[in-house]
Amino acid sequence: MRVVLAAVNARYTHSSLALRYLKSYCGRQFPQIETVEFNINQSPRAMLADLALRRPDVVGFSCYIWNIEIILPLVRSLRKVCPETTILLGGPEVSFDGEHWLNGNESIDFLIAGEGEEALRRFLEEYERCGGRLSPESLAAIPGLVYRDGEGRVVANPGEPLDLAALPTLYEGDLTDLEDKIVYFETTRGCPFRCAYCLSSVMGPVRAFPMERVKGELARLARAGVQQVRFVDRTFNYDVRRAYELLEYMISLDTNTRFQLEVGGDLLTEPVLELLTTAPENRFQFEIGVQSTNPATLQAVSRRSDLGRLAESVRFLKERTKVIVLLDLIAGLPEEGFRRFGESFDFVYNLKPDRIHLGFLKLLRGSRLRAEAPQFGCLFTDEAPYEVLATKDLSFAELQRLKLIEDLVEKYYGPRFERSLEYLLRDGRSPFEFFDQFAAKWERAGYHWMEHSLLSRYRILLDFFGRDNPDLRPWLLFDFRSHERRQPVPPWLGGGRARVVPSELVRSGLLAELLPETAGLTPRQLERRIAVEELDFSEGTQTILFYYPLEGTRARTVRLA
Repeated sequence: MRVVLAAVNARYTHSSLALRYLKSYCGRQFPQIETVEFNINQSPRAMLADLALRRPDVVGFSCYIWNIEIILPLVRSLRKVCPETTILLGGPEVSFDGEHWLNGNESIDFLIAGEGEEALRRFLEEYERCGGRLSPESLAAIPGLVYRDGEGRVVANPGEPLDLAALPTLYEGDLTDLEDKIVYFETTRGCPFRCAYCLSSVMGPVRAFPMERVKGELARLARAGVQQVRFVDRTFNYDVRRAYELLEYMISLDTNTRFQLEVGGDLLTEPVLELLTTAPENRFQFEIGVQSTNPATLQAVSRRSDLGRLAESVRFLKERTKVIVLLDLIAGLPEEGFRRFGESFDFVYNLKPDRIHLGFLKLLRGSRLRAEAPQFGCLFTDEAPYEVLATKDLSFAELQRLKLIEDLVEKYYGPRFERSLEYLLRDGRSPFEFFDQFAAKWERAGYHWMEHSLLSRYRILLDFFGRDNPDLRPWLLFDFRSHERRQPVPPWLGGGRARVVPSELVRSGLLAELLPETAGLTPRQLERRIAVEELDFSEGTQTILFYYPLEGTRARTVRLA
């Protein structure tokens, strides 16, 4: 029996957690299982060829909203070239509405809903026992299996929660294939909360993997040189003591691996925050879901959040730790119109996180909010990812404006344009008002149809806002010099006029006095790593020294005059 398990990842650098679990759990009994990982940018024909030429008896696909529209046509083609192959789909996207998937897709033989490890093992056991001649009667005892009975009716067997301690360790042995990759990792399954838009709300209570197992795997991943470990736990710090112990352990590791965690900002306790002050740079990235600050919206989606406590935690992280902070918002939630969403945006923006992620509501199969969509006037796409098109509070045109704002936040928010945006917001406009006006100008210019280089982003900001903001040009020059170390300053930014020559700073010893860390560098090294600019502000000219350390990309700045 030849079994192939396939994943279609969102990026080449990603690896499939699901495939590792399935192979690890079932491989003890069925060592012949093969796994293959594609990504959404690869040719569907090449994927088909890879699978078909393996001549599998059983093919299983791991399905999510980002890959289902690729997998379905792939399955139809695979059925044509491998008519005898049994095709099985699993994963969150097909764990609900089994009748939709089986009645609408004759090429699919079976589904596994929910946790797949034990279900797949029992399925393969039965397949091998009966030589592939499966009958509805023989399938009735397989947990989570969805299939057609003898009369073509869809039958969905109830699932059985797994004992997580029984799952084999995933990350051991040779892990060289994971070097410099992004690895998904879990320490728990389930979620203590019941947010109406999230599938985790219907996945049952939280279950945790054994602590020593988790620590052992984290240590092995760190030693393997994994670029980033992304925890898929829905709320990493739901259990404060467990979170503290794991954070303390990750801080102790001698590694350059970054750990990305989804945490409840209002659940971060003082001891945890104090512990994080000891974490080295680039060790942690926290993704904190704000989603909305509108009480009516939070009530409609059954989300509890102490926004005051969340704000205090974010300020602490930004001021006293080296943790990278990403804050999430969701546009299109019930009871939140365009202007009210702007208030949520301003709340998040004013906390000054490292990144802002402006997402759009997905009406996921199996979620409570999808069932309640008519109540809130939610219209959404028929195809995955089932993204909201309009609600009774937010028109399609307003959602499109938010799409432009999302694009501009992605392009302009962050350290690269930090001082320029701070200057533009000094006139009393709220961040949301500014980005709304920016989006209107962007759309009128037709820029939403075009690709834009990094240099062009500086020029566009100057063209749009420079006339009414005379100090924008010097602030753009400041930002440019701070971050674009290897780029020559374009003439329209007005650089290169400083009367202070970098080599004179080196010879005079003034540089060593201003920046003691440069004392061990040769004059030649220093001249390549410093620049001086005169910034012509309306209140006078400032002479700024820019020093580029070996580590990092952002220059240190010293005002000379």
